[in-house]
This record gives sequence, C-alpha cells and structure tokens, in this order.
Amino acid sequence: MPVGNRKGITINTKKMMNLKSRIHILLASVVVFLSACTPKEYELGTIDLAPGDLKLGTAFSIEADASNPNIIYLKSLLDPKYTPLWKHPQGRSQEPTVALTIPFPGTYNVQLGAETRGGIVYGEPASFEITTFFEEAVSDPLWTLLTGGVDNEKTWVWNDKIPACFGNGGKGSIYPEWWQVSYEGVISEAWDIGEMVFDLKGAPNFTKTLNTGVTTKGLFELDVENKRLTILDANILHGANYDDDGAEGKYYVITNITETEMTLARQGDGWQNTWVFRVK
Repeated sequence: MPVGNRKGITINTKKMMNLKSRIHILLASVVVFLSACTPKEYELGTIDLAPGDLKLGTAFSIEADASNPNIIYLKSLLDPKYTPLWKHPQGRSQEPTVALTIPFPGTYNVQLGAETRGGIVYGEPASFEITTFFEEAVSDPLWTLLTGGVDNEKTWVWNDKIPACFGNGGKGSIYPEWWQVSYEGVISEAWDIGEMVFDLKGAPNFTKTLNTGVTTKGLFELDVENKRLTILDANILHGANYDDDGAEGKYYVITNITETEMTLARQGDGWQNTWVFRVK
C-alpha cells in the first residue's frame, strides 16, 4: 500500500523496488560491457633464431645429384617447427627439401630464412658452383621460341604492326584491351626504343640496346611450367617498376609467344599491364 511521508508525498514502494531492480541490471550490463571492451595485453613472441643460426652446414645443406651434377638438392636441417623460406636461382620455396635443375655453368646463390614467433629471419647467402651444361634442361620449345635455341639468339622489338603494343587489360590477355598505346604513342612518350636480344650462348644472356646507343646486359631465368620470365640486372623495353606497379613478384608472364610475336605481362588480381613485341 502507498506510504505517506511527513511532507505529504506519496511513494509507491512496488514501483520503487522495480526501479532499483532495473538500475542493478543496468549497472551489471555496463560492467560486463566495459570488461569486454578493456584492451587485452598480448605478449609478443621473441625471435628465437638469429641470422647467424641459418648457416650452410648448420641450418641447411646443398648437395648435387649423384648422377647429374646440374641437379641440386637444398635440404633444411632446422627443427620441423620452423617453416623454411628459400630464396634460390629459380624463385622461392617453402618445402623442407627443394630440387633445382640448373642448365648452365656458373656460381649461384641460396639463402635460407625461417618463420619464427617474432617474425621472419634470413641468414647470409651461400653459393654453389655448376661446371657443366645440361642441354636437356633447355629442350622445351619455349626456350627455342624465345632464344632460337642453344648457341643461337633472337632479337625482339616493339610490335609496330598492330594497333597497340602497350597498355593493360584482363589477366591472360594477348593484346592491350583497356588502355591502349600504339607504337607512335611509345615514341611520343619518349619511352625506350630499341631492341632486346635473348641468347643461349654459354648462358641465358639478355642484352638491351637503345637507339640512343645505351646497352644493358644481364641474364634471364625462364620458368617453363609457369611461363614466367625473370630478367636479372636489366629490364625489358620500358620495363616495369616492380616495387610500384601492384603486380605479383618480380617477373613477367608470357601470355603468348610464337615464332614471330611475344606478349609479356605484369599481372595482378584480374588485370595485367601488357607489352607486345615482334621478332626483328
């Protein structure tokens, strides 16, 4: 029943109890909410491997195949809890054991890294020597289309016979589809004009000579399975800025190659920048 106070104000005790109950529930909800929103402190992992731990002979081995010295095996000696991160002449790998087929004589570098709780750590590069030529490794027709074959060379220039020799388009396209630049446009933009020579004369050699007389020499790597072309110590005509073009890796994808025409691309998610060349 209502209870009166000395000032004549009537208080409904039932309503007061309901109000107190609601306040308690509200306060409890606020406490739970604040607890849920309180930032948790996470302890960062520590780097438990140092670069000095990732040495040849200690962290990994390099061995030649017993019957073919051009086949090289890289083997991680790390604890299986670590993911090996290889950098080698044919790209990158994460398998405990990697087999490389190296066609040409030369000195090659390998670097082993590991993914630890505190981040990725790489050791110093180690080198190995190849002294023989393995012709079977360059017998795929793709090598011949690009270079003319062993002891031969092939010269490539901008394809000035088509409407557009540079631009972009859908991933895997052969010619520029969206933005299109003709050979005349390449000239007006003052981009590289000249020629590129790919040869297999003792090594996979690449030479770019501009009309200005400037010559750049390097090597190239050809991944036949994935149709990837990597230029070392040089770049193609009006070559890509690998660090700023948003594409994958530091290589070109060959989307088309015939005896007389070649399309190279830098590819991203559903798109590509496109270069089209022809045989000189």
